[in-house]
Amino acid sequence: MKKLLLLVTIVIATVTASHAQILEARNVTDLQKALKNERFTYKGKGLIFGFDTIESCLYTSQNFAIFKNYCFPARPYPAKGYTIMSREFGIVDLYLEELTGVVKRDIRLSEFPALLAPYLSGPLPESSVNGLSDVIQKLYDLYNPACWSTNFDQFTERPIAGCTVASDRIVNYSAWESESQWIVGDENIYADLMNSIEAAIK
Repeated sequence: MKKLLLLVTIVIATVTASHAQILEARNVTDLQKALKNERFTYKGKGLIFGFDTIESCLYTSQNFAIFKNYCFPARPYPAKGYTIMSREFGIVDLYLEELTGVVKRDIRLSEFPALLAPYLSGPLPESSVNGLSDVIQKLYDLYNPACWSTNFDQFTERPIAGCTVASDRIVNYSAWESESQWIVGDENIYADLMNSIEAAIK
């Protein structure tokens, strides 16, 4: 009984803490600009949480950690993606997949900055593949709020953006939604975003 009460107390404390945090959706173009000013170092490759067979390559700078997903074994894949982590922008996932008759382009704010920051307490340049993978898994298990934007929702087959919490709880959500839909809706703009990330980590 004591263990059950302790578990309930922890869950309530976690939910209360997440509600007390300011949830902010930073503009994707601001993220793109910030990455251009960083110097990245290759840290290694390995399986990260959410990927069962294809390894990701990790690059770190003073303010960012970037996983280039579908990195190893090196061969053509129908999907391409990056997981970007920072105290300022949270966890942003970019994902492109070639489906039958359409190229799906996604931007996902998987973790808000305020909820991620406590888990990035150490210097990012010293981060490891396993260490950051553990952070991603711990945050996933907390079911924190998230937002997404896509040019092709597989249920409705149309562009859509949304969040797991009410948008009025999120600072700058309207601007983020408008900008992210503009980016995923234009293949050239989305390609420029992906290419700028690839250029930053080379």
